Amino acid sequence: MTKKDLSLIINMKRILEIFVAFLFLVSLLNGQDHSLNFDGNNDYILIPDNATLDLTANYTIEAWIFPESFSWLAGIVSKYHTNAANGYMLRLTHQTPYNGLGFDERITSTGVLSSNQWYHVAAVNSNGSRKLYVNGVEYALTGSALNVSANNNPLRIGSDYGSRYFDGRIDEVRIWNIAREQDNIISTMDSVLTGSETGLVAYYSFNEGSGIILNDHTGNGNNGTLVGGPQWSSGYTLSGLLGDIDFDEQLNIYDAVMLVAIMLGNEDGNEYQLYAGDTNQDGDIDVADVVLLMQWILGIDISNRDQISEGDYYHDKNTIVIESDGDIAGFQLQISELISLETMNLPSGWGWKQSGTNCIAYSMDGSSLPKKFRIAFEKNATVQQLKLADWESNVIEAKKVLMPDIYQLKVGPNPFNPRCSISFKLQDEMNIDLDIYNLRGQFVESIFKGKLNEGVHQYYWSPSSISSGTYFIHVSNGKHSQFKKTIYLK
Repeated sequence: MTKKDLSLIINMKRILEIFVAFLFLVSLLNGQDHSLNFDGNNDYILIPDNATLDLTANYTIEAWIFPESFSWLAGIVSKYHTNAANGYMLRLTHQTPYNGLGFDERITSTGVLSSNQWYHVAAVNSNGSRKLYVNGVEYALTGSALNVSANNNPLRIGSDYGSRYFDGRIDEVRIWNIAREQDNIISTMDSVLTGSETGLVAYYSFNEGSGIILNDHTGNGNNGTLVGGPQWSSGYTLSGLLGDIDFDEQLNIYDAVMLVAIMLGNEDGNEYQLYAGDTNQDGDIDVADVVLLMQWILGIDISNRDQISEGDYYHDKNTIVIESDGDIAGFQLQISELISLETMNLPSGWGWKQSGTNCIAYSMDGSSLPKKFRIAFEKNATVQQLKLADWESNVIEAKKVLMPDIYQLKVGPNPFNPRCSISFKLQDEMNIDLDIYNLRGQFVESIFKGKLNEGVHQYYWSPSSISSGTYFIHVSNGKHSQFKKTIYLK
C-alpha cells in the first residue's frame, strides 16, 4: 500500500467520523421535538433498578412536563413503588386541586401549575436540604422531608406508588447524583446534553419518537420500557413558537398580557420567556413585540397600514397630545412622577396597563390610534420617554414640540350653550383645518377646511346632535397645531 493510498484511507475515515458525529447531533436536536403523552390511567416508563439510581444524599431530578389534568400525587419521576421503600419521588401534591408539586414529601403551595402548559421542573436534594425550581424560579417548600434510602424498586417516569399516574406529556428527564445549583439548572434546561456531563446518571431526551424503548444516553444502561401504551407526541422546543410566553403551545391574549406584565416588571420573566417575548428578534423587548404578537394572534393584514417615520407630542400642563404620520398600533410611555393617569380614553378595542411611572397601551382588535390623541394626567408631570409602534414593528421615539400659540386660539364662552365663538389669528395666508375632537381623541366634525388670508378669523360652533361633555377645538395648518378645551352643556 502506498503512502498516497494510506493518506486517502485516513482522510475517508475522518470524513466518516465527522458524518457519524453530525448524524448523532442532528438526532439529538430533533429529539427535542418529541415527548411521551401519558393518559393518567396506567401509562408509565419502567426502568429496572440499578446501583447508579440508588441516590440518597445528593441528587437532582429534572423534567419538562405538560400536565393536561391534575390528580392526587400523580407521579413524574419516582423510585418508591412498594410499601416503606422510601425512595425519592417528584410528583403532584396531595392538596386539592393537586396543581402544586411535591418532592420527597415536601410540597409547594397549590396553583403553581396550569393545565396545557410546558414547565421545566428541577428538584434538588443537597444533604437533606430540598429545593424545587419551576422554569428556573425557586418555589418555597413546606412539610417534613422523607428520609430517603436505597432500595431495589424500579424507577418509573409518569407514575408514583400505586395507581398514581400522570396525565400529560413528559420530556427531557435528567437524573444527577449531585445537587445542582440554580444557575447551572437554568443554563442547561433548554440545551441538548451529550450524556457525559459530570454527575449525570440517567438522561432521557425522548429522541426516539417511536417504539417501546426509551434510551438512556449516559452509557449507564438505564434504558426504560414503555408500559400501558403512552403515545409519542411533540415535545418541548423553545424555538417552536415565538410569542408563546406561557408555554401552552398557543398564541392568545394571555401571552400578550403576560408579556406586558414582564415588560412593566409586574412579573419576573425567565430567560426563555424573554426569548419568546422578543417576537421581532431585535434583541430588545418593547412595545413593538407586543404589537407583533397581537398581529399574529389576530391575523391582521397590515398591507393597508401606514408606517410611522416620525411622531411628535405636545405637552401642555397635565395633557399631552400625540401625533404621527402613520398608523399607531401601540405606545410605551414613561413619566417623571408616580401618578395615576386620569384617563386614557383609548379606542374601545385597545388595552393598557400602568405600573409605577411606566405605561404600555396596544391595540387588541386591529384598530389604530386616532391621528391626534390626547392623554390627561391627574396633575402636571414630565414625559421622559414616549415610544410609538406601527403595525410593521417599527418603533420611533416621539419628539416633544412646544404647544404653539401662533394662532392665539380663543374659545368663548366656556362652558357654552347653545353655541361658542372660535377665533384665531394667522400671520400669513395658509390652508387651515378647524376641527372638533372628543375626549377620546376621535374626530367629531369639521368647522372649516380651506385657504384663509392673513389676519383674525372667527367662526361659531353650534352642536346639534352630540351629547354634553368636554371637547377640543383644534386648528392646524398641517405642520403646526393648537388645541383648546371647551365644555358643552345642553
